[in-house]
Amino acid sequence: MALTFVGGGLGRFEHLTLEALETIKSVEKIYVDTYTSFWADDFLDKLRETAGHVVVADRKMLEDNVHKLVSEAVENEIALLTPGDPFIATTHLSIRTIAHRKNVAVKVVHGVSAVSAAVSSSGLHVYKFGKTATIPKTTDSNMLHEVFKTIETNLSNNLHTLLLLDTSDQGLTVPEAVKQLLDYSKQHGKSFINQNTLMVALARLGFPDNVTLAAPAEKLISHNFPPPPHSIIIPSSLHFTEEEILQTFHKGPLNTAENPLKSRVMNYVSKCRRIIAELSRVHEQTDYLGYVSRYVEDAERFIRDGKMADALLAIGYAEGLLDALRLRGEVRFTW
Repeated sequence: MALTFVGGGLGRFEHLTLEALETIKSVEKIYVDTYTSFWADDFLDKLRETAGHVVVADRKMLEDNVHKLVSEAVENEIALLTPGDPFIATTHLSIRTIAHRKNVAVKVVHGVSAVSAAVSSSGLHVYKFGKTATIPKTTDSNMLHEVFKTIETNLSNNLHTLLLLDTSDQGLTVPEAVKQLLDYSKQHGKSFINQNTLMVALARLGFPDNVTLAAPAEKLISHNFPPPPHSIIIPSSLHFTEEEILQTFHKGPLNTAENPLKSRVMNYVSKCRRIIAELSRVHEQTDYLGYVSRYVEDAERFIRDGKMADALLAIGYAEGLLDALRLRGEVRFTW
């Protein structure tokens, strides 16, 4: 016998593929995951009309009683119908691991994922996305530490960030999530996320009342969205074709989040320029000071080209040379 993971798509019965329908008709029992996302109001009724024994699987069943579900598949054909594509959610990966340990055969029927749907709906280029993060439904700002680390890393590499919003307890909404981001940013000095930062809000993808809205963070807080599931994209620097598509969702200026490395590099460049000017007044131009100047010029060129990692490397060489000259006693300055 086997445990078949069936991807249910974006939440409506109409999203089920032909393979998914054939599978759920053929198994002896269908567990329907109601924990990791949302189904349309009529989904379960339509499923029961089409298939056999349907069991609602909540968080407790999928996390605490999952061994019972897997054990049933030892002697029976069991399906676990999941929102989206089965193994996007770590919950389903854990169940798959348990099944393998119990020597239960595992089959997979893939479905449309909210991850790919969010990217394609936004119009942003898929190859410009970095790591994805999930914003939890909590008032503990410390829980956002890893989320901000992901956003900062992505922005530093000129990559967009997809933020999935928690689906527990009726789900986290875009306004709630944006408020969490702004509060954390203010508390921890993460100025690259502020009230003017452009964000793309995506609500109820795949449903008739879906909404895609690109707007500054402060406007998203006051917007009236349909119920979850919701997600947010924080764009980095935009290709001109990305700018064009975002203008279909937002008519104002596209103020994307600033690369967090840029302010650091600009600060280092400013310090090096100041020191070079000070030393030039009391020292003749040496080969080493010339090298420093050229590294600073390289850093400035990389900044203009948007290559912040290269700019940081170049200005690091400049600072290193200046420190070496100071340690040798050839020049005197303070950072």
